[in-house]
Amino acid sequence: MAQRRLAEALQLSRDLVIVECCQDPAEWLEEGSCSPTSLAAPHRVPLRRDSHGIYSLCFAPDGGQLAAGFGNGSVQLVDTMTGLPGPSFFPGHHVRHAITAVRFHRLKPELLLAAGADGTISVYSSPSPHPVASLTEKANEINALDVCRDGSAFATAGKDRHIRLYDSHTHQLFHVMEAPDFMAGDEFTPHSGHSRRIFALCFHPTELHLFLTGGWDNSVKVWDKRVNKGAQGMLNGPHICGPGIDVKGNQVLTGSWVPRNALQLWDLRKTRLWQNLPFPGSPTQGEFLYSARFCAGNVVIAGGSGTCGASLLHVGTGQVVGEIHLPNKPAHVVASAPGGQLVAVAGAGGNLHFAELN
Repeated sequence: MAQRRLAEALQLSRDLVIVECCQDPAEWLEEGSCSPTSLAAPHRVPLRRDSHGIYSLCFAPDGGQLAAGFGNGSVQLVDTMTGLPGPSFFPGHHVRHAITAVRFHRLKPELLLAAGADGTISVYSSPSPHPVASLTEKANEINALDVCRDGSAFATAGKDRHIRLYDSHTHQLFHVMEAPDFMAGDEFTPHSGHSRRIFALCFHPTELHLFLTGGWDNSVKVWDKRVNKGAQGMLNGPHICGPGIDVKGNQVLTGSWVPRNALQLWDLRKTRLWQNLPFPGSPTQGEFLYSARFCAGNVVIAGGSGTCGASLLHVGTGQVVGEIHLPNKPAHVVASAPGGQLVAVAGAGGNLHFAELN
């Protein structure tokens, strides 16, 4: 009976992916065939804690604010209209680990979740600087966090390879998708958990239960949060070392920390590579991407350590729409506001830049 229920759940998950993500890759490319002509001149926003570096970014659901997570554990809000710093959460200190992921609650934008490499998850209610809830994952370094579409749950992942699901209302852990225990003799298969640490986790923007994870084991796994165990699919190849996964319809964008063919577009339904995108990497430094995101129309943005900055590309033509350079510093993270017109890039030394697609 239990086996039959699991089989039904797996089939339901696959059916949902086909029904809700049915857009053909060629149709998606055609829809965005009108490329924005240029990127407005980037505007740098100096912040007081820039010396600690920025490791995470997230726009609010209305695009009016941007949250930045620093290397000393602090979080700063920035007004995207004025470029001025807003409220800050936790002052930070030199022994605190970096804030590796920040996410606004999708339905309660005053709530901000911040996860750190020390295994701590803090929930803030703006503008109060004090967390309304604090959770700790013992012996784990959290590298990724995201909130599902309806805001009912959020998930974390990191060094210990387990994926944890929390209730967003009670902040209680309700399920752990455990990684294989090789010391105990667990078999590693394409549908088991990750074999090395996870650096990216991304919920599907329209399918409520679907999310993706990626890390050092050269794979991106597709999960259904209703299924207790086992991935629903796998994209074989991406070497993810930061927030380098994004989803749009039936398309998955990945940014890998590799010298060539680092930026790739995948077909989610068929779990196969659709195309390599021509990221303008240096012939001597390579591409080596940490982060990638979809923008407006048919444009994507990606950045990393190879070029010390970020580039925006039109998928259909391969044209470079614009570039944001950081002064000899790697770009740890890129972000795209809802609607995709406004983008942000930041990394070592802070170096937060805003720019808008024309």
